[in-house]
Amino acid sequence: MKRFAFPLEKALEIRQLRELLAEEKLGQVQREENRTRARLNTAFRTRDQCFEEIREALGGRVEPGEMRQLLRYETSLEDEIVRQKTDLTKREAATREARDVAVVRTQEERALEKHRENRFREYRALFWWEEGKALDEVGSQRFIRKER
Repeated sequence: MKRFAFPLEKALEIRQLRELLAEEKLGQVQREENRTRARLNTAFRTRDQCFEEIREALGGRVEPGEMRQLLRYETSLEDEIVRQKTDLTKREAATREARDVAVVRTQEERALEKHRENRFREYRALFWWEEGKALDEVGSQRFIRKER
């Protein structure tokens, strides 16, 4: 009997490569999301420091120009926080999409791998059935020879 050959072996290899690419893309998108999240946290900390400076300034004598500068700085920080939140929302959506693609690619690869395993199991069952048949024929021929 000829060796087992899976006719979709190339397709399986392509699916495996697609799965690897999808996982790599997911990792890249997750890293970008984490960087955005870190920038947002930095903006929050900076804003909190600005609020602390405003509180300290209000405790003592405050010059109007200095107060305006602190308030403008606080407003620019709030704008930065809004931008970072918007960017984070986009990054989270991209991460979800990349995760969904990676899951689909993994499912496709697993389905093809399962099909390959089933075909190999069928091949093995047929192989052993033919081996048994051949051994039965050899046994039958020996029995017939002994009878004569």
